[in-house]
Amino acid sequence: MNISDKGPLNDLAGLLSGLQDPGRVQSPRKETPVQQEGQDQIRISDRAKEFHEVYRLAAQAPDVRGDKVAKVKEAIDNGTYNVKGEQVANKLIAHTILDKIL
Repeated sequence: MNISDKGPLNDLAGLLSGLQDPGRVQSPRKETPVQQEGQDQIRISDRAKEFHEVYRLAAQAPDVRGDKVAKVKEAIDNGTYNVKGEQVANKLIAHTILDKIL
């Protein structure tokens, strides 16, 4: 019997990433140290930086897409805006179910 501490079970980061996506096992993500006053340090992972960038870009996106609103408004004014009742009903039901779940 061979006992070793170098097996994949001892790689906690690899294990955790394997749980998130069973199809692959990843090595730990690199972290960038940021030196602050004194001995304290903070390390921000590359993944956290990516999340921050995505959040920043999403926050900059407009709440209303003016081009789409203008097209729909024009179609309504011209009388060419048609929506099938079945589509409206499906959306209402889906949103009602989601509201109950969430």
